[in-house]
Order: sequence, then C-alpha cells, then structure tokens
Amino acid sequence: MTRNDPTAAIHMQIMWNRLIAVVEEQAQTLIHTAFSTAVREAGDLSAGVFDPAGRMIAQAVTGTPGHVNSMALWSAISSSATRRTP
Repeated sequence: MTRNDPTAAIHMQIMWNRLIAVVEEQAQTLIHTAFSTAVREAGDLSAGVFDPAGRMIAQAVTGTPGHVNSMALWSAISSSATRRTP
C-alpha cells in the first residue's frame, strides 16, 4: 500500500474499523465478565490498544475515558521493563 495507491484510503478505513471493533469487543467483554458493579452497571472502564512505546492507537467508545492515562502509563512502563530484561 503506497501513497499513490488509489485504494490506500479504503484499506486504511478497513483497518481502522477493525481496530475500533477490537477495542469495543474488549470493553463489552470486560462489562459482561466484571465482578464489580461499578464496571457492570455504570460502565466505569476504558479499553484501548497501545503500541510498545505506550502511545494509544485506538480507544473504545464504551466506558469512561478517565482511565486512559493510567493505561498508557502502565503500557509504557511494562514495555520499558520488557526491553531492559536480558
């Protein structure tokens, strides 16, 4: 897929839709399997996909965005620790 490819925008949209579907499924699974009533009933959760550097790639629409910063921080810390491990 190159910039001059006329179907590049279509491929990008397909991949984006797949990514959003993945994070939405994460959120729905968390809601359906949660023991906490705050998660189950109030939807007090966030789901997202991050790259190894801790940058968010996609976030679920379901839930609350307040947890996203801590998820990104945890992702960055854990990926940094993984890279340093011999």
